Order: sequence, then structure tokens, then C-alpha cells
Amino acid sequence: MSASNPCRSQHYSKVAYTFWIGPKRMPLRCGTQTWGYNHIVARGRWSTSFKNKIGDTLFNGYEKSPGVYYRYKVGTGCSPNPRKNFKVVVNKGPLGGRPGGLTPQGIITATVEYTARPIAAPSASAETVC
Repeated sequence: MSASNPCRSQHYSKVAYTFWIGPKRMPLRCGTQTWGYNHIVARGRWSTSFKNKIGDTLFNGYEKSPGVYYRYKVGTGCSPNPRKNFKVVVNKGPLGGRPGGLTPQGIITATVEYTARPIAAPSASAETVC
């Protein structure tokens, strides 16, 4: 961890950065090795670019399922190329689901996902119809 680490010697509940989901704030707390800033850093993902992608995903992306945000739509059907998708997972509720606890827990993790190239199943036909 670098000298600019906002979570050095800080409690897991400290807010390292604040992002926006529309008009609502979403914290990235220092967290632990399993969630938050420390989790992201431990996996070698943190950079200014990564921070900007988190902000862009939460503000301009779409919520695919509760608490799971994507910036680029996942390729579907017979998309010829894999697409790079940025994913951010948040907990809008209390840490550990305990009422009255740390709320919102905030950003759990963020990662890059790629859609896979379609794989044609073996068949009598030499072509895959899309």
C-alpha cells in the first residue's frame, strides 16, 4: 500500500472515497480483505483509472440486479467480440444485514468482466446461425 493510502491505520468503517448513484452518495469504505477499498487494493486493482471507472459505472451505468451495476451492456447472442464490462457491487443496506449497523455498507467490490466469444456446438452444419 502506498503512502497515499487513505485507509492506512484506519478503521474499516472510514470512508476512503464517495461516489454517486444518481442523487445518492455511495461510500467506498476502507473495509477489510473481503470488501471495500482494502479488498480492491489487495487484488491489485486500484488506480486512478479504476477509481474513475467505479464512479462512471455507478453514475452512468445500469443496475443489472439489486446492488450490481454495469457500465457497458454485456454482449448478447452472437456478438463476434468479447466486450469489456465494468462491474461494481454495492450493499445499500447495513453491514452484515444487522439493523442499526453501519449503513450503507457501501461498495463491496469492483472488477472488469469480459463476455465470452460464442462457442459453436458441434453439429452437422458447418455454420452457426445467429
